[in-house]
Amino acid sequence: MKILGIDPGIERLGWGLVEKSGSKFARIVSGVKQTSKNQRESERLWEIFEFLDDLIKKTKPDILSTEKLFFAKNVKTALIIGEVRGIILAAAEKHELPIKEFTPLAVKMAVCGYGRAGKESVANMIKIQLNLPKNKLLDDETDALALALTAFF
Repeated sequence: MKILGIDPGIERLGWGLVEKSGSKFARIVSGVKQTSKNQRESERLWEIFEFLDDLIKKTKPDILSTEKLFFAKNVKTALIIGEVRGIILAAAEKHELPIKEFTPLAVKMAVCGYGRAGKESVANMIKIQLNLPKNKLLDDETDALALALTAFF
């Protein structure tokens, strides 16, 4: 089974495809999709949709896992993340993918066993569980891989 984890963001959208074989997990591919601040918001959202559409066609995941919108102090940030989530959900629906959504607390609990774990703890657990190379991944990519693993747990 393959799960595509997506960490929503307009400037940097993290993504990671994880596969489970028996009791082992493996990262197939992952990365960060960046959009330019010089583009209109609508252009950036469309670019994200096209990227996800192509990614889903190429990787053929069984499930899409993403972050649930949670309370944010910055209203503007919350609104744009909500719009990006809409793009993610629409892309998943287009490809008839089941969708699993998790709060940051649920991801930390699933990956680290502690809901208040820091980003570094999550990244370290992801590296261990997926046997990743030592080089540091961007937080967005790590978060996407954590979302994919959470869907398995």
